[in-house]
Amino acid sequence: MLRPHLRAKDFLVADSPAMRAVAKQVDEYAHGDAPVMITGEHGVGRELVARVLHQASPRATGRFVAVRPTFEGADVPAHTGDDACERAKRALRAAAGGTLLVKDVSDLSAPSQKTLKRAIRDERECQVVATADADVDHAVEAQIVSRDFYDLFAPRRIEVPPLRDRIEDLPVLFERWVKHYAAEVGRAKPSVSTRAHEKLAAYPWPGNVAELKSISRRLVVRVSRSRIEAGDVDEVLPKVAQRVPMEDLAFEEMVKAKLLGLLERIDGYPVHDLYDTVLARVERPLFELVLARTGGNQVKAAEILGLNRNTLRKKLADLGGKPGRKKREDRALDGD
Repeated sequence: MLRPHLRAKDFLVADSPAMRAVAKQVDEYAHGDAPVMITGEHGVGRELVARVLHQASPRATGRFVAVRPTFEGADVPAHTGDDACERAKRALRAAAGGTLLVKDVSDLSAPSQKTLKRAIRDERECQVVATADADVDHAVEAQIVSRDFYDLFAPRRIEVPPLRDRIEDLPVLFERWVKHYAAEVGRAKPSVSTRAHEKLAAYPWPGNVAELKSISRRLVVRVSRSRIEAGDVDEVLPKVAQRVPMEDLAFEEMVKAKLLGLLERIDGYPVHDLYDTVLARVERPLFELVLARTGGNQVKAAEILGLNRNTLRKKLADLGGKPGRKKREDRALDGD
């Protein structure tokens, strides 16, 4: 969430086609009072978009009140004995003439959904904006969110893309957050090298803009020089983000690097038929990495690869193993 003294619009970067579409919807929906739903992954900046919507509207001089699914927030504290209905009414009164943001509406209880739906239809003293995960449609199908409630917002739904799908916006976003955090600690904004920007662009950003803010703050705190370099970025990005320069690697080593990243990402998930997705020419590094992952247990390796255990044994033999012999260490590795 932005601090109160910051202007939300300054941090809504829309150089990418995906974000230009978002900005267009914001301009369109800001001049009505109908409910708006802002969806997307956590960390994409849903509340930021809601604040820009408010600031672009005729209600900009009114209050922007953000509440949780319990209808509590900084401007709407809980009182002993309050029920959801009373809290909802107080939240709407607090936002009268402005905008009420209800976060994560998929977590609203059924009675709270009815209360808010009734208020939206009957009172209209403020514009109600809701945020939800990108898969809110599944919540509707599962009857976690009522269809009637969802239909109030659906005609004006803004889908905020993940950062990985709007990578054109990343350089400007990063520079703005670096500038912001540098000002907070009372220093001049450090410049950012081209290679540092390339490192940032290569990272998949699972935590979206929220993660970018965190990385920006860490770099400002850690780097005392006047320039942020690629090595500085390497030190703060999670290891899974590191990409191996392919031009510097032999083909087999390049494949190992790619498969290692894949295995890190799928760790903990059930995996089947992985082998079928890999070309025969990369079998050796694939088998080496999977066996290392299972501690040499061929039974588990075969399961991950989607191969019959005997097929795996034969392929390992063809790649340089010694078929037909059962060593003591083989038995231990196989879990026999």
